Amino acid sequence: MLSADILRRHQVSWLGPAPDSTDRPTLILAHGFGCDQQIWAPVADVLALEYPVVLFDHIGCGRSDRSAFDAERYADLSAYAEDLVELVQALGLKRRPILVGHSVSGAIGWLASIAEPELFRQIIAIGPSPRYINDPPDYIGGFEAEDVGELLDLMERNHFEWAGYLAPIVMANGDRPALAEQLRESFLNADPAMSRRFAETTFLCDIRTQLPHVQVPTLVLYCEQDVIVPTAVIEYLEWALPKGIIRRLDATGHYPQVSNPGAVARAVIEGAQGAA
Repeated sequence: MLSADILRRHQVSWLGPAPDSTDRPTLILAHGFGCDQQIWAPVADVLALEYPVVLFDHIGCGRSDRSAFDAERYADLSAYAEDLVELVQALGLKRRPILVGHSVSGAIGWLASIAEPELFRQIIAIGPSPRYINDPPDYIGGFEAEDVGELLDLMERNHFEWAGYLAPIVMANGDRPALAEQLRESFLNADPAMSRRFAETTFLCDIRTQLPHVQVPTLVLYCEQDVIVPTAVIEYLEWALPKGIIRRLDATGHYPQVSNPGAVARAVIEGAQGAA
């Protein structure tokens, strides 16, 4: 596939200085489940004051080419990782970029870096997890298999009810209900069938055995009161990632780019400067 077709398929957009006009690395912002590139808007605007910024939509999300969505292929995170490798190569950057991956895009980025070890200069993973389901006695992922099954069933029965149920729980910040409403609208903008497939692929993933092969430096940013990724997962990542560094964000919930975009932007810039 031609590079232009790949970029068009993912609705790639650019912000900030041209990559060739600065010695700073390009930041590629990858959204998580239930969202699209618009979730990054307040963070991207700040980052673009200093860095070239690339935004894109995973296939099946946002304004991506939904005709490219194959439910069987996208039943595994490796498909998203393959897409990411293609996308980065299609950008034609002279310097290795930094991936900023939220939620499941952290795992997608790790898989892409294993396939192409020189793809990224650094991965900044915000609220990532290698596995969301508990695997006792040694691993606490945050969910029981039954919980995930019920969540997927609710998505299939009533997408509207599912969005209204999940958004305030994962957003946290109950004193600011407008944030949960913003996230609910993002959930509802997604195609229900494609969103459910992405949810199933996300919540049933298990890439723990892959983590020792991640050789790219990784900065893991986490939040308090994150029901999707409890601190036990962050502690596991600190142990499992060969080149992982852990930092706590001044934010709560699973979507800090919405609840405290300034803190996310500052942490990303500090991380990028540390990778220089």
